[in-house]
Amino acid sequence: MKAVRTGVREWIATNDRGAIVKIGDPEAPEVFSPGELLQFAGATCVGLSMDHRLTYELGDDVHVVLDVEPERMEEENRYSAIKTVFSLDLSGLSEDELVALKKKVDGAVERNCTVGRTLEASAENTYEFKDTSNSSA
Repeated sequence: MKAVRTGVREWIATNDRGAIVKIGDPEAPEVFSPGELLQFAGATCVGLSMDHRLTYELGDDVHVVLDVEPERMEEENRYSAIKTVFSLDLSGLSEDELVALKKKVDGAVERNCTVGRTLEASAENTYEFKDTSNSSA
C-alpha cells in the first residue's frame, strides 16, 4: 500500500488492486479522516468475518447496515472503544437460532478479524524517514 500527499493535510492512498481512498483533515470535504478509517477498518473487518455466517443463515441478499459508534477520550486524544451496530432483519430466526448464529459469528470474527485482534493487542505504530534526494526515482 502507498499514500501520496496531494495537498495540505490531504493524501490519496492506493493498493495494488487499484483501490483509492482520499484521506484528510476531519473537517475537509470528501475525505475520510485517519480516525474514521480506523473505525471502519475494525467495523468492516467484523462484517467481512461474519458475512459467510450471515448469508448461510439469512441468504445471499441479506441487507445489512453497520453504524460505527466510537467512544473518544478527548484528554488523551484517542478512542477508548469502537462499537459497531449491525442492523438487519432477524425476524425469520427463533430465539435459539439467533443465539446459535451469534455464537457462530463470534467464532468467525475471533478466527478471521485480524484488525480486531490487532486493536486488542495494541499494535506498535512506528515510522521512519527515507531520504530520496540521491535516488534516481
